[in-house]
Amino acid sequence: MYLKKIYTEPITFEPVEFKPGINFIYGKKEKLTDSKKSLNNIGKSTFLDLIDFALLSSFNIYNKRLYSAYQKGILKGKSVILELEFKNQIYVIKRSFDKPNNNILFGLKNKKLAPYTLSELKLELCNLLFRRENYEGYYSNTWLRKLIPFYLKIHKHKKEAFVDPIKYIKESTETELIQYHLFLMDINNDIAHRNFLFQTKLKKIEPAIKEIKNFFEERYDLNLSENRQAYISSQIRALEKEVKELENFISSFQLHKNYEINEIEANKLTEQIKKLWFQNYTDKKRIEAYQNSISFDDIKLQTWRIEKLYSEFNQLLGERIKKTLDEAINFKKELILSRKEFLKDEIKKIQNRIEERKKLINELATKRGRIFKYLSNKKAIDDLSEAYYQLSEKKMHLAELKNKVDIFRELQKEKNKIEQEIKKIEGEIIDFEVSIEEKKNRIAVLIEEIYNAIYPEYSDTLPIFDINSVPQKESKIEISLLNTTMMFGKGKNQGRTLIYDLAILFNSIDNNLKAPRFLVHDGIFDGVDKAHFVHLYMYLQKKLSEANSKDDYFQYIITYNQEGTLTEEFGNMDVLTNEKIEQEAILVLTPSKKLLGEF
Repeated sequence: MYLKKIYTEPITFEPVEFKPGINFIYGKKEKLTDSKKSLNNIGKSTFLDLIDFALLSSFNIYNKRLYSAYQKGILKGKSVILELEFKNQIYVIKRSFDKPNNNILFGLKNKKLAPYTLSELKLELCNLLFRRENYEGYYSNTWLRKLIPFYLKIHKHKKEAFVDPIKYIKESTETELIQYHLFLMDINNDIAHRNFLFQTKLKKIEPAIKEIKNFFEERYDLNLSENRQAYISSQIRALEKEVKELENFISSFQLHKNYEINEIEANKLTEQIKKLWFQNYTDKKRIEAYQNSISFDDIKLQTWRIEKLYSEFNQLLGERIKKTLDEAINFKKELILSRKEFLKDEIKKIQNRIEERKKLINELATKRGRIFKYLSNKKAIDDLSEAYYQLSEKKMHLAELKNKVDIFRELQKEKNKIEQEIKKIEGEIIDFEVSIEEKKNRIAVLIEEIYNAIYPEYSDTLPIFDINSVPQKESKIEISLLNTTMMFGKGKNQGRTLIYDLAILFNSIDNNLKAPRFLVHDGIFDGVDKAHFVHLYMYLQKKLSEANSKDDYFQYIITYNQEGTLTEEFGNMDVLTNEKIEQEAILVLTPSKKLLGEF
């Protein structure tokens, strides 16, 4: 799958066509005296955001650049159109900013496009981009927005550094990401996927077990450990015995024959009232839990205080920290508000059910009261009503204890099963390491080739790449890549990410894997020696020239700012100059020619 063309309707900027090889998004100075700062906010990263948007990224406040442009009216009433080429056919995605989650049009160019919802098209597009019929491991068509971010590394914030190449989605755990990496390498990810599922279940079960333990400690002052469970079981048996005795007392309670029918009816009414009481009690506990949850979610952080504290050292730092915190808090508040609204609706429904039961209880109590009044004339009511009250209380207490203990035992049993499965996985990883040796070495050779081409001055015997079992880690599998502190200095993660991403891209091409043939890096050369940029350029030009057919093409899309006249320390000036970069760029932006105008 290649990128073909991107534009907006109505037109906001001239359509941009992608080409094989390096695709520069170039920030150009208008005057030699312009500062480097003037090349910020001209639209390079925003252009990449448009590609990401067309490939079905979320559209919310977190996507600051596009969302802000929409809020200011620049993108209202507009759609992004992205053309993709796959097996000599051109596919079109048309997504509107006004309705980004509905009526997204998709299909072959020059044919009628079909409307999709966001969730529907994610499944369709994921299969088109990634589904491999002969893949041995696990694949899901819900993975689109887990796999695409590997190919689209776009800075969301100016100061956001490149993360570890393995942890390319900062919100996801390494345990989750390993399965995607193995899939992209065409290595069986079954073990990694199963481990992720088990670890996820374990993280859900452990808080539930802790909550039940807290319940017993706080309410009954009991420690629900192995050596105390027998004591709790004895408490339950004692309660069951007391309940049975009360039930026997009530069943043997004798009234005069003339009042036998009244006694039976009173018993039935009492049983109904007891059930309604218990249901209301349970619902009230749920309301209490929901209300506590709502109260706990309140955010009381005063960012102006933090701003004031940091402003004493650096005014700009204080403002940035406050701005970042405000954005994070606003995002969190939106999530909390949505959750609170849901909980409030649930509370209202439960309260309505409680009120309906109260009315029914009053009706039944009134009816029972008339019977009790009749029975009390014969001195029968005192013992009967007391017995029912005690029975109701003890049954409620017994039900609560048994329910909690049963849940605890089931959770503990489930936890033990999961931990046993994880232990099995740890044993299977030994065979896994042997089975992947050939594919792992193939990728290692690619990584070494790219590394030596870009960093020839470091072409010594460094640990290049490995996939090993690490039982002590949650992920159980670890991907190690150029783990040295000496090689890249400030640009360490940029260099590691650059090499690894290109290796995955070229491995897909070399082995004809179904995967994108494009790779986007935003600002990856910030802080990296510019000589390495020249080496990369020469290497990619060589790779493109060696392509035997269109199937061997690749697209490497990078943002780059003009740095001034190139010097010897930059590299070979005959190979690469600012003028040549500008000439080859698919998009040139300047402070007066921004992507979205004045925005």
